[in-house]
Amino acid sequence: MSVGLARHAPREPVLCACPKESPRSFRIMISTSIRTFAAVIALGGLAASGTIYVDQDLTSGANDGSSWANAFQGTGGLQTALAAAVSGDQIFVAQGRYVPTQTTTRTISFALKNGVAIYGSFLGTESSPAERPPFGTAWSVLDGDLLGDDATVGVADNSFHLVTTTGTNSSAVLDGFTVRGGNANVSGSNNDRGGGILVVSAVSPTIRNCLFTDNRCTFGGAAGYINNGGAPTFTNVTFQNGNGGSFGGAFDIAGGGALRFDRCLFQNNTAARAGALEIFSSTGPVVANCVFRANVATGSGGGGGIWLGSGGNPQIRNCTIVGNSTTNANGVGGLRNQGSTNATIANCILYDNEGPGGAQASANQTNSGNNITYSLVEGGYAGTGNSGADPQFTNIGANDYRLLASSPGVDAGNSASVPAFATLDFAGAARFQDVPGKLDKGAGATPRVDIGAFETAPTAFTAMAGCFGNTAELTSPTAVLQIGQNATLKLVAGLYPTGLGLYFVGIDGTVAGCGLQLPGLGEALLALVPFPSTLGTSATVAGAGTFTVAVPNSPSAVGITVAFQVANVDLIGAGNPVELSTGLQATIAP
Repeated sequence: MSVGLARHAPREPVLCACPKESPRSFRIMISTSIRTFAAVIALGGLAASGTIYVDQDLTSGANDGSSWANAFQGTGGLQTALAAAVSGDQIFVAQGRYVPTQTTTRTISFALKNGVAIYGSFLGTESSPAERPPFGTAWSVLDGDLLGDDATVGVADNSFHLVTTTGTNSSAVLDGFTVRGGNANVSGSNNDRGGGILVVSAVSPTIRNCLFTDNRCTFGGAAGYINNGGAPTFTNVTFQNGNGGSFGGAFDIAGGGALRFDRCLFQNNTAARAGALEIFSSTGPVVANCVFRANVATGSGGGGGIWLGSGGNPQIRNCTIVGNSTTNANGVGGLRNQGSTNATIANCILYDNEGPGGAQASANQTNSGNNITYSLVEGGYAGTGNSGADPQFTNIGANDYRLLASSPGVDAGNSASVPAFATLDFAGAARFQDVPGKLDKGAGATPRVDIGAFETAPTAFTAMAGCFGNTAELTSPTAVLQIGQNATLKLVAGLYPTGLGLYFVGIDGTVAGCGLQLPGLGEALLALVPFPSTLGTSATVAGAGTFTVAVPNSPSAVGITVAFQVANVDLIGAGNPVELSTGLQATIAP
């Protein structure tokens, strides 16, 4: 089973929610037409309808925004709709490319409005946002490449900011867009920061289900800049491929308010001080259920994933910070705190973050003196509930950071540290799911939350204790055991003697407790395998192996309880020791 991080519902087995750049959605169309006076006059009647339609590719109809058939057309269609919209309206935007201006004026942006919800990624036939296709298949793109010449000429003539938020509150909504190509590279008037979105002063817009990609700036915050009490919310948003200049490859937050990032992905961003996210002197920010990977800080004293500093009280909760790096010997690959005295980090994973030369010691995960609790930190870290154990990701090589059921992070977090709004994990699954048979090692109310961005869901399988030190754990990612289905089982062995491995299944729960029960009455032998071919070659080996079991496609099997266990009989070592894994029991469903 090969799965990775998924960003947009429905959850697909991939890490990146990058859009596939279809000819339709990314066709370069430089429209120089000016909307007619009659079309503008018609806008007054649209406000009463509540919904304004936009379709860049439409070439027929009245071009008045009254329906999909008469949607505003061209790359300037969204700006026309915004000019017409009043509080209480919603704007439906079909897939395609939309630019802030038909001119070359770089200061013009898409300005959000209070009470106006802008929904993108429609095919152009839907009657509600809920009917849109899975995100990533029909992106509506807010494009800073005004002349469509980035590939040949470069980005020097691109918009400073794609989205601005002056005077907005949470009723100003942007949902379902790719925001790309902003280039804030001129000092003065904030035109050197916030290439994707600019959030200045005490505003609080709502951004959901979006992708910010390939934005840049020279000061800080390629995807966005937030200051002076700004408190936007970003939910289920990806920030990637940003170049943030000095501060914040994705976001630079300076004096921000009670902002929040929930279920967001920060990947492949770079800046001198904060590879992805900088939070400076900010009161109330919360970053929860987020994944930081492959971000790079290049300057002295930087943080590859996150940089915190100058007071404030940022909360980092249930985040997975993996595979980030710093290229400077004075930096930290994962999270660096440089003076944010009231910052708290809880239920997080900091692992595989690197310093110069690929070093991965504890000091490259985070610097000393931080308030970190109930977290997995490679190399170990002082603090209540912390561990230096391997998180046991499903497949770190494929950027799949879900935890195996055997992970020390499962049911090991502090439930009291989870923000009230964080009811879902990174993948959109419910938080606070208990894995049966797993010791609750964390704190707070049960079921205990998992450490990291993902919550491990219980399967149909119930774990049974093994024997002889129980050095191997058998788990299954198969959610339901059904007739005609292949059940996937995974064996993780910390220490295993060489010899003969037996996979076997007991019918009606006949495999239980200690003792090796070889196939006999009511049991069926599934396989005989020399374990070194699966787990290693030395006399004592460690590693992981998987196998599948086909459940008979027979109605008569429904309701039968089956048990799985792995045994290893050492036919070489003295005394021919036997090692048993944990066992799994499940009842076959229809």
